[in-house]
Amino acid sequence: MLQTSSNGTQATTVIKFSLRPTAETLADLSRPIDPRHLKTRKQGSATLIYCPWNTIALHLHHRAPGWCWEVQSVQAVGSAVVVTGRLTIPTADGDLLHYSAVASEPLESTSKAPAAEVAANSCLRRAAALAGLGLELWGRTDENYH
Repeated sequence: MLQTSSNGTQATTVIKFSLRPTAETLADLSRPIDPRHLKTRKQGSATLIYCPWNTIALHLHHRAPGWCWEVQSVQAVGSAVVVTGRLTIPTADGDLLHYSAVASEPLESTSKAPAAEVAANSCLRRAAALAGLGLELWGRTDENYH
């Protein structure tokens, strides 16, 4: 990260983190997300429970240091935008864990955010769930979440 001082010079700040063994990382990713970090929204007649993308990112910072998210493609397909992305998690064992996901959003979405942004956020949440983070939320509604 580059920081500019008051005299206009730039200095590099090194952010250090410790990689963890694969088994430890996967076990930590599989721990349920604390309900305090979850939100709800209405979709039709159902109330859905979800974890916002920025909260997923914070959990990844803590549970999978060194993680990297890459949007691989953004395409218009019919009346929707389709985003493909890949989550990469390095481990102390030298493994690189890769999780790819796809998400779509109608171009005429009712969301306040652009459709590509909504699809990219959903794509990150799906890739994280494939790694185990927030997996317990998929298919859950407010009525059946305990």
